[in-house]
Amino acid sequence: MGLPPLAHETLTRAPRLAAEAGRTWARTGALLPVLGAAAAGVLLLAYERLSATAPITADSANAVLQGRSMATGNVFLSGWTLSGASFYLTDLPFYTAFAAIRGLSPDVAHDVGAAIYTLLVLAACFLARGRARGLPALGRMAVTFVLLAAPAPGEATRLLLLGPFHAGTTLVLLVALLVLDTAGERALGLAVVGALLAVAVFSDALALYVGVLPIVIVALLPRLRGRGQRLDRTLLATALIGVVASVLLIGVIDGLGGFATVPLQASFARVEDLPRNTALALEGVLLLFGANIFGQPIASLGTLVMLVHLAGVAFVALCCRWVIQAWRRGSPPDRVTQVLLVGMAADLAAYLLSNQAIDLRTSRYLIPFLAFGAVLAGRVGADRLRGTRLRGAVAGIGFAYLLFAAVSLRTPVAPSPEAELGGFLQAHHLQYGVAAYWQASTVTVQSEGRVRVRAFVATQPQPTAYAWESEGSWYDPKVPGNDARFVVRDTLDPRSVDQRAIEASFGTPAEEYRVGRYEVFVWDRNLLDDLVR
Repeated sequence: MGLPPLAHETLTRAPRLAAEAGRTWARTGALLPVLGAAAAGVLLLAYERLSATAPITADSANAVLQGRSMATGNVFLSGWTLSGASFYLTDLPFYTAFAAIRGLSPDVAHDVGAAIYTLLVLAACFLARGRARGLPALGRMAVTFVLLAAPAPGEATRLLLLGPFHAGTTLVLLVALLVLDTAGERALGLAVVGALLAVAVFSDALALYVGVLPIVIVALLPRLRGRGQRLDRTLLATALIGVVASVLLIGVIDGLGGFATVPLQASFARVEDLPRNTALALEGVLLLFGANIFGQPIASLGTLVMLVHLAGVAFVALCCRWVIQAWRRGSPPDRVTQVLLVGMAADLAAYLLSNQAIDLRTSRYLIPFLAFGAVLAGRVGADRLRGTRLRGAVAGIGFAYLLFAAVSLRTPVAPSPEAELGGFLQAHHLQYGVAAYWQASTVTVQSEGRVRVRAFVATQPQPTAYAWESEGSWYDPKVPGNDARFVVRDTLDPRSVDQRAIEASFGTPAEEYRVGRYEVFVWDRNLLDDLVR
C-alpha cells in the first residue's frame, strides 16, 4: 500500500529541506553562538593546561594578591601602590572573581590567564568575521583562530597565558572594535566604544597608542583629504571623550581613597639603542607568533614547528601589504581594518622608539600587534585564499598548527620550588619575612598565604620597603602578625638580593638554611623596624 501523495512528497524532500535549513542557519549566524560556547569551553581547558607549564611570576602573584584584597572588601585597593599600568578594570576583575572562588591560590593566576586569552581568541574570531556570513565568515574566523589558538610553550605561553601582561587590555580593545564594527553607526554603539576606550586607557597607557591613536588617525585622514563624513567626526569625538573619561576615573578613584600608581618611567629610546630595539621587536613578534627561529638548531622538531608558524607570520605581513596597496590605490578598506593596520604600526613604532624594549619579556607590549595582525589576516586574507590554488597547502598548514597545539599540551607542568620553600618555612615557624621583588609574593601565593614574604630593596645606608605592586600595611610592624624574621635569597636568580647587601642591611643573621636553590637567613628581631617606609 503506497503512502499518501502529501506524505510521500514530504519524506522524499526532507533531506533537501534539512540541508537548506542548515545552510540558512549557518548563513544567519545562529550556529555561531553555539560553536563559540563550545569552543570557549575547550579552549579554556586547553589553556589552563598550557598555562600550568609556565611558573607564575611576581607580577602574576601580586595580581592574585590584589584580586584577593578586592574579593575580601577592599574594592578600591586602598593602601596599595600599583605600577603605572594598574590593569584595574581590564584584568583585576577576573582576578577578583577567581580569588573569591578559589581563595589565595596559585591556581588563580592560571585560571585568569586562561580565561582572558580564551575570550581574546573568541573576540578576535568574531571581529575577523566582519559583515561576512556563511562559509566566508567561517573561513575568516578559521584563519584568525589558527594564528592565535596555539601559544608556543615557553616564554610565549608565560606572556600570553599568565598576566597581567596586556592581554586583558587587548581583549577590551578587540571588544571595542567589535562594537564599532557591528553598531558603530548608532549612538549607543559609539557610547559603548567610548566607555571601553576609557576603561582600557585608565587601566593601561598602552591603550593610548594601540587603541585611541589609531581611531583618531583613521577618523582624521578622510577630513584631511576633504572627504570626511559625519561618522568620522563622531568617532573622533568618541575617542577623545574616552581619554577624558579615563582621566576623570583617576580622580574618582583617588577621591574614594583608592590605590596610588607609580609614575610611568617611559621615555624615548636613545639613537644608539635603535638597532637593539629593532632586533628585539623582530624577535618579539616572532616569539608571540610561535616562530622565533633565532638560535634554534636547524634539524629539530621544534624548529619545524617554528617554520610552520613562520608561514603564518609571512601571511599576516602579506595581508598588511594588500591593505596598504588598496589604500594607496584609493580603495581604502573598511574602517575597522584601517584601525587594525594603524594599531599594528603604532604598537611597533612605540616599542621601537621607547625605552621599554629591554629583553624578550618586554615582548608583552607587542601582544596587540599579534591579535590585530591575526584579525586583519582573517578579514582580508581569508577571502583571497578561497580563490587560489593554494587551498590545499593552506589547509595543511592550518592542520599542522592545530596538531602542534595538541602536542604542546604534553609539555610538563612547571615545577614549583617556592612551594617547597614555603613548606620548609612553615615547618620552622617562619611565617613572615622579606625578599627581593621577584621572590617575595610568589612564595606568599604558592604557600596560599600561610607564609608571607614582602618585597624590599637593600639600599644603603638603610633598606627600603618596595613600593611597587604592594600594600603599605605589609611593612607596618604595629600590625598584628607583621613580625619579619627572615630574608630569602634565590641563588639562581641574579635579580635576587646579594648576601653582602643583606648583611649590610640587617647585620649578621642568627641562623642560615639552604632549601634547594634558596638561602634563608634568620634573625631574632623584627626586620620591619629597619625598613624605610
